[in-house]
Amino acid sequence: MRGPSSSEECGLIELHEVSVTYPGAERPALDHVTLSIVPGRTLALLGPNGSGKSTLARLCNALLLPTSGRVVVDGMSTVDEATLWQIRARVGFVQQNPENQIVGTVVEEDVAFGPENLGVPAHELRSRVDDALGAVGLTGLERREPHLLSEGQKQRLAIAGALALRPAYLVLDEPTAMLDGEGRSDVLAALRRLRAHGVGIVHITHHLEDVIDADAVAVLDEGTVAFSGTPAELLADPQAAETLGVEVPAIVVLAEALREHGVPVPRDAFTAESVAEAVWRS
Repeated sequence: MRGPSSSEECGLIELHEVSVTYPGAERPALDHVTLSIVPGRTLALLGPNGSGKSTLARLCNALLLPTSGRVVVDGMSTVDEATLWQIRARVGFVQQNPENQIVGTVVEEDVAFGPENLGVPAHELRSRVDDALGAVGLTGLERREPHLLSEGQKQRLAIAGALALRPAYLVLDEPTAMLDGEGRSDVLAALRRLRAHGVGIVHITHHLEDVIDADAVAVLDEGTVAFSGTPAELLADPQAAETLGVEVPAIVVLAEALREHGVPVPRDAFTAESVAEAVWRS
């Protein structure tokens, strides 16, 4: 297999001036988008429905190819058929509905499905399954039938299936959209652990509070990047964020109201704990 070319940049996913136009569409789904995804960091993708988020996700592991521009994964172009499977092994993809990805009759069989099809030896396969289940907090449920899992556990199982491929990056399309509060907390905790272990995360969501600790945020609007920066920069002006279609977390709205009434709440207080501490100290 061909390794990364020395003439291309390695160690990140790079989208350079990427456009995608679907047949019969009146406008591009993505229009000259340039972004980078770095191992060990989280990029949050926000934006209204139809803004191009899911299209961008599918570009990252060559499930979709650009109409124009370039997508490069660790030095490998997604249009190069010779490196297609290397790219898909490096970039895991988790859909919004985990039912669409679960294929095994029991948990461990489902996690083993991907690497087994790639010819991973049996001794390594066991290690990969155990590591992936441990990473998402499902150890002990190896023989559980997937339909008996909670919705949050099913989503974590889908993530484990992607992790068993040992990806450098994980792209998740609204992974908490169908979950209750407990399930959402469990999935977000699993993603934080993965980032701490060096996995690059692309987290597509409508909920800014889910990605308040992301390293970077990109807001898409009608296929273009309307904002690129940090969560703190996005929330520096809550009204401007709302004009971009971003739902500002309630705690940020509360913090802004407190500041207007003279309470010295820092601008970077984005959690209930940090706002409460500021009020207590005042």
